[in-house]
Amino acid sequence: MNMKFATLAVLGTLGLAAAAPRAEAADNGFYLGAGVTQTKFDIDDVDEVKFDDNSFKAIVGIRPLDWLAFEVNYVDLGSDSQEIAPNVTSKVDATALTGSVLLLKEFQVIDVYARAGLAHWKLDGSVTGLGSDSDSGDELTYGVGVGAHFGSIGVRAEYERFQIDDLDTNVNTLSLSFTYTFL
Repeated sequence: MNMKFATLAVLGTLGLAAAAPRAEAADNGFYLGAGVTQTKFDIDDVDEVKFDDNSFKAIVGIRPLDWLAFEVNYVDLGSDSQEIAPNVTSKVDATALTGSVLLLKEFQVIDVYARAGLAHWKLDGSVTGLGSDSDSGDELTYGVGVGAHFGSIGVRAEYERFQIDDLDTNVNTLSLSFTYTFL
């Protein structure tokens, strides 16, 4: 993981919380969000393979209770291309759709949470002149995060992980996201 990205994300979230004029309870209800992500694929027997440093995620969720939320995320895990011979390029794109339950603990304007759920991943690959192929599957996912909320507006940093068993690959994602809760 890029420690600089992780450190900036956590410090930014905590800095916003410290700047809050007064503590407010988080709004419960339906929320939407978006964020930037950094993904690293750990493939057994292969040095670190890193897709795009700057990808994105879209968030849809509902928080019915102060300590419980249900969330669906679309995550662009990135893409990579490499010239493997003159005029021959390989390209890989990866995405995931995750559904998770979040258990939250609130400390004034700060939320600390754990998430667990299911990730449906998809990898699309192609090689110039040889065609393309895709693979997909479902894996358990888990993660942790910290967020700050100011009424309906929230910012959060989180780490999420799942394993692609077919490829002996761990997928690690760091993200910094903003959310808006509708009353």
